[in-house]
Amino acid sequence: MKAVIFDIDGTLLDTTEYIYQAFENSLKTHGYPLISRADMSHTIGESLEDCYRAFCGAQDVARLIDTHHVFQLEHPYLPFAYNTVKETLHSLKKQGIQIGALTSRSAETVQDTLEDAGIGGYIAHVLTLDDVVHHKPDPEGIYKHLNYFGIAPEQAMMVGDSPVDVLAGKNAGVKTVGVTYGFHGNRILESDPDYVIDDIGEIVRLVAKS
Repeated sequence: MKAVIFDIDGTLLDTTEYIYQAFENSLKTHGYPLISRADMSHTIGESLEDCYRAFCGAQDVARLIDTHHVFQLEHPYLPFAYNTVKETLHSLKKQGIQIGALTSRSAETVQDTLEDAGIGGYIAHVLTLDDVVHHKPDPEGIYKHLNYFGIAPEQAMMVGDSPVDVLAGKNAGVKTVGVTYGFHGNRILESDPDYVIDDIGEIVRLVAKS
């Protein structure tokens, strides 16, 4: 194993309020009824376009997305790293493991939240929604990571809290790890990842035996 590619929201960063409040603010601002966070959680991990179309039934969701981005730009302090994330990334880097990140979030907010959480320096390559034509579960973003690191699929694993993370990994032919502490909880089991973990620190053990 030479590289680990992480999803960001719900995997490296606890962005619960950062994401839910942005959705709630946009729906309220544009006159759409709010839906429960439990219902929202089923779609989180997909693109904002797909999320808002599912939440409000509209096809043209550009204004909602603009409002969403403005809210997040104005609230950069809401995300924070989960417990043991820094220690885990430090251990992986010390072992010579390349670290990547692949997110369905747009580029304008990603790097700031990683830096504010104190983990930006550990991640060698970050790809956002703006860096791919086809977002997760399409394997394009993972293929780009493999090319960047110069490695084969069997030398990498994809870690995420969402079914689209696991499916992207499967589609790319890499090992997949589902985390249970993110937005989707134990529903991640339904996507049948190769491994399931309850704490990000378990990645160090998985890499060592892979």
